[in-house]
Amino acid sequence: MRTTICKQYHFEAAHRLPKVPDGHKCQNLHGHNYRVDVHLSGPVDWSGFVRDFADIDRAMTRPLEKVDHRFLNEVEGLENPTAEVIAAWFYQRLENVLPVSKIRVWETPECWAEVAK
Repeated sequence: MRTTICKQYHFEAAHRLPKVPDGHKCQNLHGHNYRVDVHLSGPVDWSGFVRDFADIDRAMTRPLEKVDHRFLNEVEGLENPTAEVIAAWFYQRLENVLPVSKIRVWETPECWAEVAK
């Protein structure tokens, strides 16, 4: 039986979207209070875990340090920091260390993008 767990993280950052059409409001510098949901799926092990939540915390420390209170356009890999690109960026940093099934990035309480295995 596969089980899914999720841990939620938050960061604040500024960005602008350089590839939108002229006149688009997101071409201007602005910021968001982002939420990142990290989903892991797999079998429950002998300890009763899919994975210890502390393992997720350790894996997320460096990526969060790179984006929290930053200008995302200056972060390597986030030169065009749409929610879709940010979700993929987190996924790429976690997929080799955790059984990540999906990453969901909330740009606002109503808008999110998701990358899934």
